[in-house]
Amino acid sequence: MIKNLFGYSVQKSAHYFVFHDESEPTSNKGWLLIGLLFVKEESKSSVESVLKQHRRFENYDGEIHFCELPKSFEGDFGAKARVARHWMKAYQNGMSQDALFTCLAVNRASPKFEHKRFKEDFHAYNRFTAMAIKAGVLWLLQPYGYDIIELTLVSDGKDRKSRPEQGIVDNFESYLPYRVELDNMMAQSGARRHHPTVKMRPIQVIASNQSDLLQLTDLLLGGLQTAIVGVSNRPTKRELARMVSSWYHDVQCHPRKQRYKMQRKFNVWGFPDEQGKPFNKFSMKISPYPAEQPNLL
Repeated sequence: MIKNLFGYSVQKSAHYFVFHDESEPTSNKGWLLIGLLFVKEESKSSVESVLKQHRRFENYDGEIHFCELPKSFEGDFGAKARVARHWMKAYQNGMSQDALFTCLAVNRASPKFEHKRFKEDFHAYNRFTAMAIKAGVLWLLQPYGYDIIELTLVSDGKDRKSRPEQGIVDNFESYLPYRVELDNMMAQSGARRHHPTVKMRPIQVIASNQSDLLQLTDLLLGGLQTAIVGVSNRPTKRELARMVSSWYHDVQCHPRKQRYKMQRKFNVWGFPDEQGKPFNKFSMKISPYPAEQPNLL
């Protein structure tokens, strides 16, 4: 808590939009990546303005999807890839201070992954999304010393895995707020130090083409997926993946030695390791840039 001019205690609060996306190199098996981009309400318009500025520079208004990037940055057809590169470069050069990214990489191929705990695939997606939100709040936001944090999850309006005729309905929009707040209450009860109260506002499910921040989340997630799995041969995708790989390796260094200053701004963690626990050490399939990165613009 902080005190006002009259000496009374005032709760320090903030509202964050959390842009959510998920990615699977292979459907329903292997890696499941859940990406979350935390943007404070007061910073949202300025971040969006930077993204729009790069669109205007390339005169490109189309949707940016990592999986749909062309092979080359050159020519008229390369405008989409150039905008994507501008965005990633902007993120690297300071946007990460206002748009905090965390990714949970779930290894469903691990012998320690308990498939039997999840009757339907979406049960796993939803539970791990709640876990990622909880971890994101603790790692990215707790250092700011908030007493109350309100979150608005903004998710791509993709088809959910529902089959009403079989009595199977994805409860994503009702489950996430309940689970996140429950996890928060449990964490508070066992916390030895200050732990913020987390409140969820109603989830916003929109089409990704309506939000540049959802599209940025897709780019960050796609670059990270390629860096971890290394399955793409497209030069554009591999170049963006090298950027993300560079960020990942940089945050492994002591904060004073980090080049990109992304400590507690960019985070990647996984589950489960060989002991069935979380981990944060990855062997990237795409190598990072050398110390002197070439001019990508």
